[in-house]
Amino acid sequence: MKTAFVCDSTLQVNEEFCKNYPLSIVPLEVRLDDELYEDNVTITPEEFYKKINSGMKPSTSQPSVGKILEVYENLKAQGFERIVAFTVTSKLSGTYSSFTQASELIEGIDIKIIDTLQVARIVGCAVEKIIKDFSNGNLAYENIEDECRKLLKQQNILVTIENMDFLYAGGRLTKTQFLLSNFLNILPIITIKDGILDVSGKHRGMSKVLTKICEEIKEKDPKSLIILYTTDDLLKKAQDVVAKTFGNIETEAIIISPVIGTHAGPRAVGIGYLEYEK
Repeated sequence: MKTAFVCDSTLQVNEEFCKNYPLSIVPLEVRLDDELYEDNVTITPEEFYKKINSGMKPSTSQPSVGKILEVYENLKAQGFERIVAFTVTSKLSGTYSSFTQASELIEGIDIKIIDTLQVARIVGCAVEKIIKDFSNGNLAYENIEDECRKLLKQQNILVTIENMDFLYAGGRLTKTQFLLSNFLNILPIITIKDGILDVSGKHRGMSKVLTKICEEIKEKDPKSLIILYTTDDLLKKAQDVVAKTFGNIETEAIIISPVIGTHAGPRAVGIGYLEYEK
């Protein structure tokens, strides 16, 4: 059966990958004051961070059910008989719900929706591997969800944020955590646990935090790393600590998408790890 794949824009799948495989991206939306943009479509991350640094206030929304339904219908019209969709964690976004609601409005095509319970580019890596393995005949359709769960258990991301205002404004940080971080210059190590944000540690100073993050990741014996960043200086600091800790390990660097940046703010950097080969 002819199978298509869909995911939302926050998973940051490589654009070149989409040109070679049947993968459609549904963008989430970012509002800056009164202007509405599509994540990584009508606004780039660089433009987004420039705007919020100038004082514009961001907010986000999941894609509409109608927009997702249109993607499903287009794929059906192209002759696809099955769709596998991947979404950002349902515990931080309503995107999974929108994907599910849209699937209930179309007939004649089988749709499987997977709540990844994770965020950002590390999910995109798992999605790419699954699609490649399926396309190459190395993964059966009925095993896709189990394979996804297996891969997601072998990866995660650890993030630190210098300005906690955005995370707090989005309701993803308690008042106590916000006050400690902003007023005592204690930077958190934030990770994803069971689909939600979890503060796994707190340290003073960016260099100390990045060192602790790398030490924690090194225990996982990763095959490759992904640095997610909002500014070039934070990218450079992360690259320096990664090189000191891991040597020549394969490392990908990608700027954080506008939707995720709405909550992380303009001063954030994270290091993701994969315990499997891409």
